[in-house]
Amino acid sequence: MITGIHHVSAFTKSAALNRHFYTEVLGLRLVKNTVNQNNTRMRHLFYGDYQGNPGTLLTFFEIKRLSGARREQDYYGTTYLAVPRGSLDYWEARVAADVTVMRRTERGLYLEDADTFAIMLVEVDERIATENATRHTDIPADKQIIRVLGLDWHVRDTARLTDFATEFLALPEDGFTSFVATNSDKQTRMGRGSIDHVAYRVASKEAVAMWHQKVLDAGLRVEEFVDRAYFTSLYFREPNGLMIEIASDTPGFAIDETVDTLGETLALPPFLETKREQIESNLKENDK
Repeated sequence: MITGIHHVSAFTKSAALNRHFYTEVLGLRLVKNTVNQNNTRMRHLFYGDYQGNPGTLLTFFEIKRLSGARREQDYYGTTYLAVPRGSLDYWEARVAADVTVMRRTERGLYLEDADTFAIMLVEVDERIATENATRHTDIPADKQIIRVLGLDWHVRDTARLTDFATEFLALPEDGFTSFVATNSDKQTRMGRGSIDHVAYRVASKEAVAMWHQKVLDAGLRVEEFVDRAYFTSLYFREPNGLMIEIASDTPGFAIDETVDTLGETLALPPFLETKREQIESNLKENDK
């Protein structure tokens, strides 16, 4: 059973600028500094709460020569992040100097990062747990981002997607996952700020395996079924072609770093450790 969002993964042109915005401006913690396991020349950054809990995670793949995105037919749009009730004035003042697009609506505070990744901060009647509050930032715990609420899906066939989401995925009701109809005859082009996929969370590796079989039985297009070390992942396409991941809550990010030192070094899963020297060399070359 899917229990909610595990993470949202997008593209950035600059890991350095991306890291500054998400850690210094938004106050999230860099909980895993690693690489794309399918292309180890590409840096992969994970941000979340202090412990890197599923449901709090935004992740970004760095592609330095990435061009601008063109959002036309089928694409993921705004990602909604929960902040405590009464904190939007604080956030509006805090992010003003670091975003080029910002507007406040009845629903929340909309903003875009330097890559045009779209975020809306939404007030909820809760606050981050003390043990999950990040500690590197000057943002008080009673103002910090709590978790990922949902995101917009822009697709040509919303009726088909609605049936798929309710009948096949059985997504829990979150009030922030919406399906928006698009009518462009142009193709979407992935680029800066594009969301590659949304990952939904299940309890265990065994649960991901069950979803793998379910997806195969349904005749859906499976992209990959793989153990990422930090979690097990299944990637497949929904009827409009958008990528979905099913990811396990376990074992988590503390298998190769302690909770207190998450994100401080380049972390590689065990099956990539033998290639560490070459991977580090490639990343340094890319950083020039």
